[in-house]
Amino acid sequence: MTDNTSQNGASGRVCYLHIGPHKTGTTSIQNALFTHADRLAAIGLHYPTLSGDKPGRQRRNHTPLARLGVMRADDLNAAPFWSELGEKIAKIPGSIIISTEHFADALRDAGRFRKATDFFHDHGFRIVVVAYFRDQPGWLNSWYTQDQRNFMSRQSFGEFLDKALETGLVDPWAILRRFIDDERIEVRVVSFEQAIKKGLAKSFLDAIGAPADFDIPEPQASNPNLGVKGMYAAQEIMRRVGFRVRSMPNYPELYESFKVMMKGRDWEKTAYVGVSAEDEQRIRDHYRASNDAFAQEWFGADWATVCPPRPMTQREFDFDASGETEKQEVLEVVDAMVSLIQGAPGGPKLAKPKQGGGKGGAGKKKAGAAAKLVPAEPGKSAKPGGAGEGKKPKDGGKSKKAKGPGEQGGGKAAGKEAGKGPGKKGPGEKGAGKPGKKKVATPVVI
Repeated sequence: MTDNTSQNGASGRVCYLHIGPHKTGTTSIQNALFTHADRLAAIGLHYPTLSGDKPGRQRRNHTPLARLGVMRADDLNAAPFWSELGEKIAKIPGSIIISTEHFADALRDAGRFRKATDFFHDHGFRIVVVAYFRDQPGWLNSWYTQDQRNFMSRQSFGEFLDKALETGLVDPWAILRRFIDDERIEVRVVSFEQAIKKGLAKSFLDAIGAPADFDIPEPQASNPNLGVKGMYAAQEIMRRVGFRVRSMPNYPELYESFKVMMKGRDWEKTAYVGVSAEDEQRIRDHYRASNDAFAQEWFGADWATVCPPRPMTQREFDFDASGETEKQEVLEVVDAMVSLIQGAPGGPKLAKPKQGGGKGGAGKKKAGAAAKLVPAEPGKSAKPGGAGEGKKPKDGGKSKKAKGPGEQGGGKAAGKEAGKGPGKKGPGEKGAGKPGKKKVATPVVI
């Protein structure tokens, strides 16, 4: 069994709440936890599963808990998925691991945050939040690629970036603010860049305090970069269709078909990079002060040491400049997907399209309103697994009072949720920019 004693001496069951965020290896970690749930349960760390969309199936993650429609319930104990989880964890004597990257966004809302955290506290669990963060230029590129891969919205990277900076999409302070402000909750932060070097599964086990000699195999990478051709194909499909494919009733089947078409093409070897040199500089300027304050607070180091920057060179597929073989290879996927969408229930009746779209493909122009930035859950459900308990992570870090600036220059949305700047309060929010409550925060140095 793992030692279940917190840093302040309290004991009891712990809910390790892994909130992602998106594009920080969450799916890979979830796959490892699901696959080895029985072994985790044997050491007191339970990974309770939820019912899948198909009878007899169990999910690898806890994403349904974060669905906004589900969280509108006045009492989560009576809400779908939450009631199922409540029945399962009531029978678990040890600690549990709950993992969904969608909580990073959903729990920014005060009402949803209160209901979710009260649920676990009312079931007798102390909450320890585990969050991964990464250097923003690569993070935003990865997020945008996933947005397009999921057929979420027709927007250029520039449009995506504008909204991301305005809303604090990848701002650590904005994501963690409510958890930091709640003195009942402990926060543990992990560098994604360092976790990749050590191993995602191992980094997570260390973060939740699993025994040093306990290990599980590292999972395969999930949701790889589409590559420049795959990105162009996704954008060209959306350009031809002219509406948000994600909204179609048979979207899961369409998405799976797209993934199957991608297999064996090796397109991911030439990774898509939508971030220009100017974009990268803008991102770094925007987050510099906030990032350094965050890294110093949690790790006692500057941001570049904690999340080392990776060289980025903008790389897109230039359809017009490509050879006929490459064009036909891409159009094979585009034509097949458009045909599937056209023949699907509620699908559009499309005129014969004009082939090619110039450099950058369909992503350069919008058709209708842009979708929200949080990508949908595309994964299939799978077989059930077991479920657990933990102790203080082996990081050598000291407890400290958490304090931190809100996102600098975050715009209206960020000002409301994350504070308008270092040490400033957002409107109507006590300590929105600089949390004032006493807080135990554990850096996870790996």
